[in-house]
Amino acid sequence: MARSPFFDGWKSCPRCTADLGIVDARATCPECGLVVYANPGPTVSALVLDDSGRILLARRAADPGRGLWDLLGGFADEGETPLETLARELHEETGVEIEPLQFYGAWPDRYGEGGVWTLNLYWTARIVSGEPEPADDVAEVRWFAPDEIPPWEEFAFENTVSVLKDWKAGL
Repeated sequence: MARSPFFDGWKSCPRCTADLGIVDARATCPECGLVVYANPGPTVSALVLDDSGRILLARRAADPGRGLWDLLGGFADEGETPLETLARELHEETGVEIEPLQFYGAWPDRYGEGGVWTLNLYWTARIVSGEPEPADDVAEVRWFAPDEIPPWEEFAFENTVSVLKDWKAGL
C-alpha cells in the first residue's frame, strides 16, 4: 500500500512535536505513542427524485470537480447522524427540506484525483418543502429524466457515476 494522501504535509506529532513515522495508512509517534490511522471521510448524499421519476443533479461550484455534475450531499460533521448530514447538506446546497426514503448503499471513492479516501452513503429522498435553488458550493441544480442524464465523463466523482448507473439499471 502506498502512503495515504491523508498524511500529506504531516511531519511532526500534533501532541508532542516529535518526528512522525508514517507507513501506508498509519502515522506513529515514537516519543508519545500516538497512532493515527487514515480512515476514509464519511459523506452522505441523496438521489432526490420527483413524482415524474426525474433525479436532481448539481453542478459543482468548487474543486474538486468544479463545473462537473454531482449528486447533492457532503461530508458528515462530528457527532452528526447520516440523516442529519443529509438534511443539513441538502438545505445548505439548495434551500429545500427533504424526506429521506430508503438507504441506497455505500461506495468508496477518492475526493478528487489523488485525494483522500471517502466512504459515500446514499439515500433516496424527496423534497417536502421549497424549490431547489443553487446555494453554498453549488453552481446549478437541474432535474433530469433517466434518459437525459449527462454523459458520465461530465461527473465529478466515480462513486456518483456508479450510483447513477446502478439506479438506472434498476428502473
